[in-house]
Amino acid sequence: MQPYSPREELVQRFGVLHRLLHLVVLIGFSGLAVTGLSLAFSDQSWARAFMWVLGGSQNAGSLHRFFAVITYACVVIHLVWFFYYKLVLKGKWKGPHSLLPRMRDFRDMSEHFRFFFARRSTPPAFDKFSYVEKFDYWAFFLGMNTMGLTGLFLWFPEAFTRLLPGYFVNLAQVLHLYEALMAVTLKIVIHVVAVHFRPAVYPADTSIFTGKTTVERMKEEHAGEWERYRASQQESAASGK
Repeated sequence: MQPYSPREELVQRFGVLHRLLHLVVLIGFSGLAVTGLSLAFSDQSWARAFMWVLGGSQNAGSLHRFFAVITYACVVIHLVWFFYYKLVLKGKWKGPHSLLPRMRDFRDMSEHFRFFFARRSTPPAFDKFSYVEKFDYWAFFLGMNTMGLTGLFLWFPEAFTRLLPGYFVNLAQVLHLYEALMAVTLKIVIHVVAVHFRPAVYPADTSIFTGKTTVERMKEEHAGEWERYRASQQESAASGK
């Protein structure tokens, strides 16, 4: 793909709400990762140094809970958005603009692997979100619910142990740590490399921040979305809007 030129035509890909949520999640998740891992590995010199900068483990714990609240608030807002999209905007939960998985994603995945191994000449015509992007999204969305539930156990152990055996707190601590390690690996390593370090967009894919992408990128990476976008533009032009 040719390097981006400022004169290239841009098209809207993400709205203000989703860009804002992404930014807040980026800040919240990064804060959770740094403070949480520092608390979990407090016997390590790098963790002690970081907590010293923050003013101690108590401040690190308070910041960790603050970042947890704002990050999970984004999860709740996105859940509300799903229902708003369906009930108010009359969108289709399994339509071409939805993040929900559908049977076509399995076909796209099969065709994509065939393309990788030179079994077909062109990649599949992805809609707004490819199967890879949906996996990325749902891994985070479902993982945050696990993190949120176990985090509540650790935040309010006295309240939960009035109803459940005490070993549930120990179980929550183990699950919280290992889910955190998987989440950090998935998001900070795999997500950053797969999304931002691709040759076509290196050093960063800015579409989630600006909301816009080039026509050429949309044609290449989301051909199905491009065809629908072009059809809607032609329909609007024909109706004089």
